Amino acid sequence: MNKRWLTMPPQERDAEDLAKDLGVSALLAQLLIHRGLTSLEEARRFLRPELSDLHDPRLLPGLDRGLDRLIEALQAGENILIFGDYDVDGVTSVSLLMHLLKPLAGGKVYYYVPKRLEEGYGLSLEAIKRAAAQGISLILTADCGISACAEVAAAGGLGLDVIVTDHHEPGEKLPEAVAVINPKMHGSRYPFSGLAGVGVAFKLGQALMERGLLAANDLWRRLDLVALGTIADVVPLLDENRILVHHGLMQLNKTEHPGLRALLEAVQLHEKTVTAGQVGYVLAPRLNASGRIGDASAGVKLLLTREAQRGRDLAQAIEHENEERQRIEARVLAEALIMIKEQVDLANEHALVLASPSWHAGVIGIVASRLVDLYHRPVILIALDEQEGRGSGRSIPGFNLYQGILSCARYLERFGGHEAAAGLTVSRERLADFTREFTAMARAEIAASMLQPTLKIEAEINLAEANLGLARELMLLAPFGSGNPAPVLASRSLKPVDLRTIGENGKHLKIRVMQQGILRNAIGFSLGGCLPEIKAADRVDLAFMLEENTFNGNTDVQLNLKDIICPSQGERLHAAE
Repeated sequence: MNKRWLTMPPQERDAEDLAKDLGVSALLAQLLIHRGLTSLEEARRFLRPELSDLHDPRLLPGLDRGLDRLIEALQAGENILIFGDYDVDGVTSVSLLMHLLKPLAGGKVYYYVPKRLEEGYGLSLEAIKRAAAQGISLILTADCGISACAEVAAAGGLGLDVIVTDHHEPGEKLPEAVAVINPKMHGSRYPFSGLAGVGVAFKLGQALMERGLLAANDLWRRLDLVALGTIADVVPLLDENRILVHHGLMQLNKTEHPGLRALLEAVQLHEKTVTAGQVGYVLAPRLNASGRIGDASAGVKLLLTREAQRGRDLAQAIEHENEERQRIEARVLAEALIMIKEQVDLANEHALVLASPSWHAGVIGIVASRLVDLYHRPVILIALDEQEGRGSGRSIPGFNLYQGILSCARYLERFGGHEAAAGLTVSRERLADFTREFTAMARAEIAASMLQPTLKIEAEINLAEANLGLARELMLLAPFGSGNPAPVLASRSLKPVDLRTIGENGKHLKIRVMQQGILRNAIGFSLGGCLPEIKAADRVDLAFMLEENTFNGNTDVQLNLKDIICPSQGERLHAAE
């Protein structure tokens, strides 16, 4: 799919002033300005994330009321149940709260994570009834609960108090809980609304620390869990999230936690410096696998275990489940691609809604993301059973998926989510109505120009500037992720030399390019098929991320290709995703 390059305009004068004050290059200063960091103080905070810059947790709506009730329960020895979601954000939220609260309650803190396929998302009446029967008096939700109005009311009727900690979009009606702690609440004074569910749980721990009930080290050493959940949930790595992930990755790279060590060993990352990208693409899918096709509590057990062998056993079991998840995902993707080819008029449909009784509800969200990458339009996939369908959707920049689904809410049993991702439940009888109205709304709301993916080029540089020193300086902007992507640069009119493919079946492209006597190595993952076109081109324009690469003991700079244009042929080659 061809991408349209959008080159950011240079801010030369402002960048020079900021560069001088910070002692960095003008290019790095320009990239900071692109991220909205125009003042010296803002830029310094971004480049040097400090725990002392975390926001006051008491500004979170409902936190003081919730904290008072939680402390009361802890001091009275009440039975407390932490009820979480089955994704990585939920699993890390539950694990964090268990680590923090259990020592304060003499062991009377328990957890529960629902089974995705059997119970669905969030609080359920059956789980609440079981909790009441087992003597639970307080339920603390983690990464869920903001839409559980009926369930919270039922808990109250059974004598259970509920404290909701969540980060999903609030609806018009809120659950009548003891407290609802959510940075997205209407009228919130909290300075940052982008926290993940584990970030909200962390703020509860921070408030406990400030009340003197929790030692600072007991909180800070759990930041590895906060980083895992925050990165996995693809929330913006800006503001407070940047601080939490920066310090969380440092903690992860020195963790002595048996479960995390075992997971790192299972994926051969235990002797490497783990990055945000490796968390998102290597660790998170494995922790998610149990919740997608089995029991997410396996992930909690891994993150709570204190025994090395137990950690290794759990990590191995999770690895097996991830392999099974990959097989199921590949089948669902293949079926969806056939369905699109045979049933969808892509020229007229600006969104895709597909359903099948053969699809596994645990993987449709991942497959939806793959289809968004391929077709660049919102995608909702629905796994059907005899009575209803469970759907998972992903969106494109500029289209708020949650609001889009909200406009069709009368056809749905339930739904929730945010701008980029959402889930829903729809009866079989209303599926056709929902599909018709959602796709019609998408045709009206999504302009044709939005269906062409864009590639933001942060600066154009010559090949001499693309050196190892710049690659290392750009790492000051890390950790990279949602809201703070790794900068993509471009160089034009480069002569390709020494072209070849590498990897299984020549999947990847390995080339060297030259400009004014300067040579640089470049790698194009999944771009092996472009080799004939590049061989026929006299010059190429490259869009790339600049990276430090060590091979056979030698360290050099490398261009990680994101897009290739052959201007002489008037042709843009395949854009890497």
